[in-house]
Amino acid sequence: MFFILRRWLEFSPETRCALRVDVSVTLLFTVFTGLTSPFTGLILRRDLGATPLQLSVLGSAGAACLLLSVAVARLIDCRRPLPWVVWPGFVARALFLLAPAISSPWPLVGVLVAGTALGTVMSPAQAALVQRVYPSAERGRALGTVRTAGALVGIALAVLAGQLLGRLSWRWVFPVAGLVGMASSLRQRHLPVSTDAAGGDARPALAEAWYAVRDDRAYRRLLTSAFVFGSGVWLMQPATPLLLADVVHASTGQVGVLAAAAALASIGGNLVWGRLVDGQRSLKALRAVYTVGTCVPLIFALCAVHPSLVIGASVAESLMATGLDLVWMLAVIEFAGPGRTAQYAAIASTLAGVRGVLGPLAGAALIETAGLQTLYAVAATLMATGALLVWRQARHQNTPRYIEQPRQTSGGLSVMRAARNAS
Repeated sequence: MFFILRRWLEFSPETRCALRVDVSVTLLFTVFTGLTSPFTGLILRRDLGATPLQLSVLGSAGAACLLLSVAVARLIDCRRPLPWVVWPGFVARALFLLAPAISSPWPLVGVLVAGTALGTVMSPAQAALVQRVYPSAERGRALGTVRTAGALVGIALAVLAGQLLGRLSWRWVFPVAGLVGMASSLRQRHLPVSTDAAGGDARPALAEAWYAVRDDRAYRRLLTSAFVFGSGVWLMQPATPLLLADVVHASTGQVGVLAAAAALASIGGNLVWGRLVDGQRSLKALRAVYTVGTCVPLIFALCAVHPSLVIGASVAESLMATGLDLVWMLAVIEFAGPGRTAQYAAIASTLAGVRGVLGPLAGAALIETAGLQTLYAVAATLMATGALLVWRQARHQNTPRYIEQPRQTSGGLSVMRAARNAS
């Protein structure tokens, strides 16, 4: 309790005001994701009989939506990003109310892909929103605090959700989760968002995003390493449901335990990544995230021999995911500087869409022809290469190009977040 109070008092009054809303939003959203996300792959494979192709289409079709990110960024009013985060999220979570009518794989795949499409609208706006809500000097720690609060709830919820889905049909649990997710979107409307003029153009021209990146050599190098590393992440997308259902033979209760272990790991991950990215440049924090992520396919590959290692794989994957979620957004904001965050985030999301379309389909083909072990070996090679590229860039790039002037804080000053589509 003392640690939480001390951490809370480190923030400026305006950041604490934003955190009160953001933490409550995250707690509600954690209930929604905790009751749905860990189980969708298993339900598709075990209950609905989804094929590897259908599992890969789930990833690829969702990623294809990211190809529209640059066009979507043109629609977003970067000076007022909040509605572009709230209402697409509200509709995406409302889609889970359709669960009682689903009896085959394709409709559930459709619901999940539609949710991802709406997330494409949210992604550039989310980056602009974070830039406006949190001062640069407190961004990493603030977002780490928000995600830590969600992870605390996620630990207990993961175990309970697994038991709940073992007793009740997912067709009734998912709609309840959807209602809670809709409530989180409505609560998000109360975030205090700055509307000063420093945030850049309201709707940047479509070509400007490509021109900005074309002239930014350092950001191009970052996108290259992210493309290589993220290709390995997306390649594994159809493999995990197959591993859990066909190799480990996991039940929903056991998947709940895995989700609890992942949530527990994310607590430490959010605290460490948040401190790390505030204490030094985001690029140096990103290389640590990529190093941890490279271990994920290696541990998954060993699960065929020692199924109990799936817990270790879940922990490592959680550390990677929390790091990508937190550090990548801050890296985009840092590289973009004032006025270009939505453009830079849109380019990153578009490239994520390219590798997201190709990765799962290539993964499914690789599983069919060479098996899970070969897939994990290829994924590990790609991710290790991406990590090496980031290490090289971080070693030769020591001075930030853009640093926002930090606002006054009540605690110590440190320096310096972008979205889920880092991989």
